[in-house]
Parts: sequence; C-alpha cells; structure tokens
Amino acid sequence: MAHDHSKGGSDIGAAFAGLIGGALFIGAIMYGIVVLTNNHFAKEKGEKAEAVVTTIGPIVG
Repeated sequence: MAHDHSKGGSDIGAAFAGLIGGALFIGAIMYGIVVLTNNHFAKEKGEKAEAVVTTIGPIVG
C-alpha cells in the first residue's frame, strides 16, 4: 500500500530551533520575573529598615 505523504526533507532542524527558541523565551521571562520580584522585596526591605532606624534611633557602636 502506498503512503500518501511526500518524501521531502526532514523537519528536525526546525523542531530543534523551535525547542531552543522556546526555551530561551521562557528563560528570559523567568529571569525578568525574578529581577522584578527581587527589586520589589529589596525596596520593601529598605523601607522597613529605615522605619526601624527612625523608630528606635541610630545604632551607636
């Protein structure tokens, strides 16, 4: 019985390019989320540290 598909080139190169491109895209998004989250908590931690210093007073030592 004959096959209905044509005997063209392999798409494995395009598949690997898509896999690598997708992995890079997802990695870039995850990196951005980590950077934004770290900046958010660094600002929050800085505000708390300033509040403690102004409430208690400067540490002399």
